[in-house]
Amino acid sequence: MPISIGLIGAGEVATLHAGILAADPRVRLAGVYDNVPERAEAFGRRFGCPSQPSLDAVLAASQAVYICTPNTTHAELALAVLAAGRHVFCEKPFAIQLEDARRVHEAAARTKVVFQVGHNRRFAPVYQFLKEAIAGGRLQPHAVHARMNRGELLRPPWVWNSRLTGGFLYETPVHMFDLMRFFFGEVQWVQAAAQAREHGEWDDFSLLLNFAAGVHATMTTYGHATWHFPFERFEVFGHHATYETFEMERIAYTTALDAPTTTLDYSQLSRNERWGYAQEDRMFVDALEGRGTAPVTPEDGLKVVQLITACYAGARSGERIYLQPEAVAIP
Repeated sequence: MPISIGLIGAGEVATLHAGILAADPRVRLAGVYDNVPERAEAFGRRFGCPSQPSLDAVLAASQAVYICTPNTTHAELALAVLAAGRHVFCEKPFAIQLEDARRVHEAAARTKVVFQVGHNRRFAPVYQFLKEAIAGGRLQPHAVHARMNRGELLRPPWVWNSRLTGGFLYETPVHMFDLMRFFFGEVQWVQAAAQAREHGEWDDFSLLLNFAAGVHATMTTYGHATWHFPFERFEVFGHHATYETFEMERIAYTTALDAPTTTLDYSQLSRNERWGYAQEDRMFVDALEGRGTAPVTPEDGLKVVQLITACYAGARSGERIYLQPEAVAIP
């Protein structure tokens, strides 16, 4: 019997996930709820699922729920879904306050449901290749530069509003923080400089991160740049080795001083495969079937919130901020 999955939110990211799930024969879309009923009704017609009148109605009809609403609503919705004993796929970020992130983490641990956080970049083939190079010892990272230039904070129109996003770093840059941990392990400390350039909040960050594994990284991220290619990029430097990513399109690498550069191109893949959305949804359904576990856990979600909290604290204080297992040390 197909697994019944409901959705909270009927916007762009919910539409993306619904398209993937509707094509999976293991899944039945059980309904969608949105605070704009007309949007939910149009969504339901498109994907052949009911428009539900409330969160409770979605919970009653579903075994698992996708949370696809603005960032500041994620924690409370996740707690409600967990309280109902339903499995959870929560879009990034996990939460936008450290205390809320801890509450969701603890609730997920108590209920033992499948809980996956929507950090799709981990599953993009470009980043999978980089991860495998590090894990397999072909690349031993020494230093890193990461960049994410968001061209604007206009589309969708709510992303400029920190009351809905939780702040610029919780929007698209949140992916870079998750990838940093995914590639290089736990962060020991961060230093941050920030400016408010255009949107009435800090939208211009330069960061220095030091990892327990001995890697150090710089990261820049702006909300007022352009979509100039590549707006998202990792440069990872080892001993006479360099790996460079170009968004999720391709990766180029060289492994010795006299070695040629090899480039792998993934641009022929569909966007959902190239960006990792299809893979993360398949793995969530796999976990619901008992085949494997959720690949991005509540602990991963909590650690990203800890890291972003530290970045904001460092930008406020001008001090180096040390991260601890259960808290962020703020001077």
